[in-house]
Formats: sequence, structure tokens, C-alpha cells
Amino acid sequence: MVDINAGSINALTARTSLVFNKYISTVPSHYVKVAMTIPSNAGENFYPRIAELPGMREWAGQRVVHRLNTQERFTIVNRTFEETFGIRREDFEDDQFGFLTPAIQQLAADAAKLPDRLVFGLLENGHREIGIDGQYFFDTDHVGTGKNGQPTAFANIMRPGDGEQAAPAWYLFNTQNPLKPLIFQTRRPFSVTSRTQLTDGIVFNHNELQWGIDGRCNAGFGLHNFAFRSTAPLTAENLGKAISMMETQYRKDGQPYNSRPNIMFVPTSLEGAGRTLLEKDLIPQLAPDGKTYITGSNPWSNTLELNVCPYLDPLVRND
Repeated sequence: MVDINAGSINALTARTSLVFNKYISTVPSHYVKVAMTIPSNAGENFYPRIAELPGMREWAGQRVVHRLNTQERFTIVNRTFEETFGIRREDFEDDQFGFLTPAIQQLAADAAKLPDRLVFGLLENGHREIGIDGQYFFDTDHVGTGKNGQPTAFANIMRPGDGEQAAPAWYLFNTQNPLKPLIFQTRRPFSVTSRTQLTDGIVFNHNELQWGIDGRCNAGFGLHNFAFRSTAPLTAENLGKAISMMETQYRKDGQPYNSRPNIMFVPTSLEGAGRTLLEKDLIPQLAPDGKTYITGSNPWSNTLELNVCPYLDPLVRND
């Protein structure tokens, strides 16, 4: 039986904070691979259009200043999240702290996974929500530049072709540049708070001890040039089309955007197809007649890093 007094409560508070901080740092995350982590010091952050830099030029004469467009900016408003549990004082006294460590660790795990929920939750509706350029983040006619420096349109979304059935959405990203496809904005890191002092109102009036975590953060869209969404079947042919669509982007000076993808994200239902396509040396390929498949060498083996993310599964709530 636990003797609850001021000394034991202070020791308990220090212990829970240690357990929380230690465990939260061990939970693996997917979002760090595709999102920029941006600190925030206000209720919201404003972002200018960051896709306008045309590339390096030889310095002849005066510098040419390319001003970021602060008139066409977008905003990510911070949100506050919490999770709390409580237990009757008698149950806590009789349990001898046995339940507390795993319960605090679960709070830490939930806090550590929240960025994944927010970041990958954006992708589900990315073809219906506005991105940095004022269009849907995944769209068929983003304004871009051709190799000749002339304005053109490019798509970062692919739908099923004729005779194809829609598949669960899969995604390609280029994450090798400082600017990333998505943004995770952090305002106040998560920490654990205890209401366990015998003089706390909840303990004194309701005979209950409580532990809770809270923090402030949010996620938003970054550079659409480095993201691609497809609901076409995950085949070698469609992957080739998607990669080609991503890498045929150019800066205003005609130089390549270097937007070729290096990473693929799929929901759990496409893990098998993804592993076959990116890890096998031989795969079914469309024959020259365009109707049948034959076994052939896999041109995409080991070309992309495969990530299986449960937050991309249909019907998973990520809000």
C-alpha cells in the first residue's frame, strides 16, 4: 500500500515527468521524413509564397532581387491538444504505482504520434484543400515553368486511366531539399501535469488523482512541387508515369527543379504491392500487345524508400 503524503507526491511528480520525457523520445515517427518542423511563437504563423526563387545566375551588374510574395500568404493556426486520465485515491494507494508507468508511457506515445496524425491527415483531403499557390494542394493544373522558361501547367495528381479501377491513394515525395512538401508547426511542446496534491480541489473534493498532457501545434501544406498523389493502381507502369510527371518541372531559368521523388508512402493495404514493386528483381510487366503481362526485370527495384503509414488508411480519423 502506498502512503500518500507531501514527500511521496513530490517524488511521484518528478518520476512521472521523467518517464514521460524519456518515453516520448523513443517513439518512431513518419512525419519527420516529409515535413519541415517550424517553431511558432504566436497563435498563428504566416507563410509567404516560397516557390518563387528562380535559381542561381551569374552576377553581372546589380543583384536581381526576387521578393517573396507576402500579399499571397497563407496561415497555419496553432491548435491545443490534451489527454487526461484519473484514478480514485484508494485504487492508487492499493496499486503501488504499478499502473502508472505504462499509463504515462501511453500518454507519451499518443503525444509523439500526434504529428503523424496531423501531417498525414492533410494528404487525405489534399485534392480538396487549398495549398500555398491558392489551388488544391494536389491539382491537375498548377502554374509552372517549362524548359524554355515559358509558363506552363503541371499536375501532381494521377487518377485511374481507362479500364483501371481506383486504388487506395499512394504518394511520392522528394525530401532531399530544404523546403519540404509539408509543414509541422510547433508552438508548445507536450508535457505532463499532475493533480495529485492532497490540497488540489479534485483530490480534496472528489477523492481523485489526475494526470494529463497538453501542447500546441498544427500542420499545413508546404511545397506541392515535391509531392504527388495517385489513386491509379500501384503498378510499374503507373509508377513510371508518376515519376516522369514529378521530375519534368523547371525553374524560371530553365534549370531542372530536381523534384524526382526519393520516397514512397502507402497505406497498409498497399504494403504488399509496394514491396513487390520496390524490392523484387522480377515483376509482372505489360507485354508489347498492351493486354497481357509477362515476367520481366524490375526497373524500380531499390529506387525509392518505401514507408507504410497506418494514418493513410481509409476511414482513419486524423483530426
